[in-house]
Amino acid sequence: MSLVVTVLQTVVYAVVFVKIFKWLYEYYEFAKIIDKIPGPKAYPLIGNTLIFRKVKHDDRYEWFRGVCKQYHGGIFRTWLGTTASVHLTSPETVSAVLASRTLITKSPIYDFIHPWLGTGLLTSTGDQWHQQRKLITPTFHFNIMDEYSVVMFEKAEILKECIESELKNNPNAPIDVFDFLTRCALDIICEAAMGVNINAQTDQDAEYSTALHGITTQAVDRIFRPLLHYDWLYYHTRDGKKFKRTVETAHKFTKQVISEKKLARQNRQRHNADENGMPEKPKRQAFLDHLLDACEREKMPLTDEELREQVDTFLFAGHDTSSSSMSWALFCIGNNPDVEEKIHEEHLRIFGESKEPATLRQINELKYLERVIKETLRLFPSAPSVSRRVTEDLEIAGYKIPKNSIAGIQIHYIHRDPKHWPNPDKFDPDRFLPENSQGRHPYAYIPFSAGPRNCIGQKFSLLEQKIVLTAILREWKVKSALKYEEAKCYNDFILRPQQGIKIYFTRK
Repeated sequence: MSLVVTVLQTVVYAVVFVKIFKWLYEYYEFAKIIDKIPGPKAYPLIGNTLIFRKVKHDDRYEWFRGVCKQYHGGIFRTWLGTTASVHLTSPETVSAVLASRTLITKSPIYDFIHPWLGTGLLTSTGDQWHQQRKLITPTFHFNIMDEYSVVMFEKAEILKECIESELKNNPNAPIDVFDFLTRCALDIICEAAMGVNINAQTDQDAEYSTALHGITTQAVDRIFRPLLHYDWLYYHTRDGKKFKRTVETAHKFTKQVISEKKLARQNRQRHNADENGMPEKPKRQAFLDHLLDACEREKMPLTDEELREQVDTFLFAGHDTSSSSMSWALFCIGNNPDVEEKIHEEHLRIFGESKEPATLRQINELKYLERVIKETLRLFPSAPSVSRRVTEDLEIAGYKIPKNSIAGIQIHYIHRDPKHWPNPDKFDPDRFLPENSQGRHPYAYIPFSAGPRNCIGQKFSLLEQKIVLTAILREWKVKSALKYEEAKCYNDFILRPQQGIKIYFTRK
């Protein structure tokens, strides 16, 4: 019997040894290729992990910008444990990835928000992604955007009331607009996505809004802790248990809304059919309503879980991104009085002395404000980087990029490439005049990514920003408490300000 046990043990040890040897050999061959690309000194198996861990969470974005500046060829590499990332920092190098119709798989970084978003449009790939994109694209048709705009106008008015109330309580103090705009954007996206009003602007203890912020913060912290990449370990830690509870809170809310929406839809079908036998639609339809319509039209029914994934994806992609951009826009305007004066002149030309709320037609005429928003997104892109899993061998800038590495698209650095943006740190909205945009590299400006996986909601975001910023800037002059060179950022999937964005408001 002991002989049999000994033989079995020997076989097990041999199998384990062969697997380890095979893994080490493949890792060595992979590393030989990757390490031909310039980058910070890396150590076997741990890579650059020690460097990443030494840098505090809030300082990583500024630190990484410094790393980008050290490598001038549009490409460099880093290692996080045994995972290699090839960072692309020029329009010329990113085009090979973003223009590809096969390199559409998101990197493993997005796995950390998979428990929340599942395989929605942001995280899915292959045929599943193509089907979802086809299904969801019509929900952003310009006619439907008109419906969403009504919500944006309403929530912008509530934002003005909240700012006014804060000014009454603290008349001479600057206001941290980031929190105000985050709650406004959350109000907008929840009503536009689900048709529900969560009152995030007036109820600052709203459980759902707190949960959304917690999910992204906890997921980003996990990225730079390689040992916690393993689910079986992470979910036994205090942080993992907290993350799980936070996701459950978010899911509970979304599932309840979907259930109520489907029940209301069934009731309308039974009791409120029109003369053609078709169910009467609600006066104002949300993204979820349009998605359910599309499912019926395309005969592509989605389960409740699939519906939740798409709604949660819409909430994630359209919440913090817009609030980040609007906050940075006020920061830039508040540091550039000449820009604010041009916005005022445009307002006089379009609105005159009227105090009536803006119309959608008038909002669409605000071309200078649109350039201000675009320039803000150049300097402070809401998503400072995106990444793809390399699913086939590539060659970029003379370097081989092997399959199974990660391609990191460093949008924040590309947007300040002096080759394509003269005096890149200057805030100059007129860069986006038609005559100044001619001949610009198509991948020099990619705030919404580019190629087949570009942001499907970019028109929604731009419209929201124009409506909300117009509501503020027609009412008050703004001045930033922080100077341009004092601003520090950190990356939580979204570009956030370290010190907040404090603005002085003076009524016009």
